Amino acid sequence: MRLSGVLSIMAEEKCVFCRIAQGELPSWRIFENDAVIGILDTNPSAEGHCLIIPKRHVRAWHDLSDAEIAAVFNSAKAVARKIKQEYSPDFVCVFIRGGRVKHTHVVLFPSNEGDKLSGFPQSVLGKANISFEKVQEKLKINDVT
Repeated sequence: MRLSGVLSIMAEEKCVFCRIAQGELPSWRIFENDAVIGILDTNPSAEGHCLIIPKRHVRAWHDLSDAEIAAVFNSAKAVARKIKQEYSPDFVCVFIRGGRVKHTHVVLFPSNEGDKLSGFPQSVLGKANISFEKVQEKLKINDVT
């Protein structure tokens, strides 16, 4: 086995989200299916702050299979609708993470116009000074399948 494969297995064994998905650690589960779990965030930004986590250990969301992406985002959509139903926020914010916890996950939380969450990240980080022409040229894609 290549070193990268060994390191991936070691990371998965210590990953808190893998351990939650496998039932080794407790969580406040709100749903589960074959590919995904949904839990309450234990360090919430707002009441209703949830995490949608693929069961397979993958650090970056763009490394998920198409089927896993569909499962994650269909689950996120269902939870967002439930958040909207229960809390009546102006928005249900969504972020895709995988930095601090090295396991990709979707973060959902209710937000209202004018709160600190509704304008994030621009309200916190400010506007970047960029060349739109250069960025457009770097990121332009001719065909997306």
